Amino acid sequence: MKISEDMVNKHGLRFKESAVIFDENEPADQMYLILSGKVGIHKKVKEAFKLLIELKEGDMFGEMALVDRKPRSARAIAKTDVLLFAITESVFYNLIQTNPSFSLKMVKMLSSRLRETNQTIASLLKGDRKNIVTSALITFAQTRGEQEDGQYKVHLAAFMKWAILRVGLEHTDLVSAINLLVKDKLIEQPKNDPSHILIRETFFKYTLDQ
Repeated sequence: MKISEDMVNKHGLRFKESAVIFDENEPADQMYLILSGKVGIHKKVKEAFKLLIELKEGDMFGEMALVDRKPRSARAIAKTDVLLFAITESVFYNLIQTNPSFSLKMVKMLSSRLRETNQTIASLLKGDRKNIVTSALITFAQTRGEQEDGQYKVHLAAFMKWAILRVGLEHTDLVSAINLLVKDKLIEQPKNDPSHILIRETFFKYTLDQ
């Protein structure tokens, strides 16, 4: 997609390094083509923003706002000084209808972006798997565990089957996280009954205080 100097003068936007181009949940009415510099796309995970992808010259971003008309799903930050070309809805649909190369670029970009985002999210989940499994154990214990003598008894196989379908982690990741919790003495796996996990009620208070 060739951008003339006149088009840059009319639709170009400059941002200094570290400037927020747009924030998560902001209303949106345009997407951007990077003419120079780099842009980071960040997603809020709990209380911190995690980098999902870093984009460079020739890449586009913010396109979903024009496709589904919903607020921004992530934060865009200038990683360097950047020059962007703003594409409004009218310009976007005109390009889709009249420029086959732009349409093909959009399809390839969306496909690649989806793949990369899925891989990043999977990595984030694995990196935080101990907390994810802790939260899942609390939910499972309170809804399906057997309460006795100030603790909950959870059937391990039943929990694993339940958690795999709900928390986005594989079997090996769940086992690893559970082993960490046992090692930290936050939960107990009796040697005479390894098919169950014992969760003391203090475990719930401990996790809430963290």
